[in-house]
Order: sequence, then structure tokens, then C-alpha cells
Amino acid sequence: MSPKPDVSAERKQQIFEAAIICFGRKGYHLTKMDDIAAEAGLSKGLLYWYFKGKKELFISLFQEIMGQFELAWEAIVNDNNSSATEKILTTLSLFRSEFKEFTSFFGVMMEAWVQTLHDEDVVELLDEFYQPYVRMITQVIKQGLANGEFQVTDVEGTTLVLLSMFDGVTLALGMGIFKYDWDKLFDAVSEVTLRALGVSCN
Repeated sequence: MSPKPDVSAERKQQIFEAAIICFGRKGYHLTKMDDIAAEAGLSKGLLYWYFKGKKELFISLFQEIMGQFELAWEAIVNDNNSSATEKILTTLSLFRSEFKEFTSFFGVMMEAWVQTLHDEDVVELLDEFYQPYVRMITQVIKQGLANGEFQVTDVEGTTLVLLSMFDGVTLALGMGIFKYDWDKLFDAVSEVTLRALGVSCN
């Protein structure tokens, strides 16, 4: 008899897709594991086989979304055939397309973080979360400075400001604070980013 195929990856993806729908519909606090199981078409017992609880599921979902984005961004940053300006422009395009899809989820993410602010698992996750992004932006800025493409006096400060801007815009839209077209707003984000690096927008 042939061994049964391992469907764990597909099953987790099924759960993640259901969780995004449920969290977007009811928010983190009101969403129950029962809701996610029903949306995924799975038994509650099977859902708990993969995740011990809602917090673990949410953290895994967040890591999955951001992990895929990190891999795509890493490929851009490490492309030896692209200038620093080209890497910034490609990064901005990546942000525009990928984050637009998950804008509502980032609003839910903020709600979840507030409710689990002093949770050790969440604190550890947040401590590690920004490290690769800081490293990658810093790497591109330093390349741009070395090649004479950028004009920046404080690399670390500029890196943190840019990351804060990306986060702020995404979270504000996701939480409904801003009522504005994503693409128009991101046009402004792109212009501000380029000007902050000393790149002409003409």
C-alpha cells in the first residue's frame, strides 16, 4: 500500500486563508477557533491538531505572510545587476502590490498586538521582526551612497524613518483611520521615499 501523501502544508494554507477571512470579518478579539474551523471546512479537533490556539495561529499566519515578503525583498536587495535606485523602485513596487492585498489584515494585527502587548511570545516576535528589514534597507542605502546615487547624512535614521512611514501608512489604512485610495497614497509614499534619499523624482 502506498503511503498517504503529506498534506500538512496544503492544510495549513487552507487554515491561513480561512483565518484571514475570519479576522477581517470580526477582528482578532471576536474571532473564535470555531469560526476559523467552519470557514475552512474542517473539524475543530483537526484545527487544534495544527495550532494550539488562536494566538499561535495568528502568529504563524503573520510569520507566513511576512516571511514570503521577506524572501521576495531579499532577492531584490541581493540582485548584483541592479543599482540602488532600481532596488528602491522595485521594493516600492513590491510594497505596493503585496501590502495592498493584506491591508485589512494589518489593522487586525494592530488589534492583536494591543491585546497581547505583554505576552512573551509576541514580544520576542516583535523584537526579531524588524531586524531583516532594517538590514536590507541599510544595505541598499549604503550601496546608493557608495555609488553616488543617494544623498543621506544619517543612514540609520533614514532607515528607521522609512520603515516607520511604510508601517504607519499600512496600519492607518488597515485600521480605517485613513479613507484614501491605496495607489494614490502609495504614489506619495514613493515620492517621499525617493526625495528622502536625494533622488530626483522628475
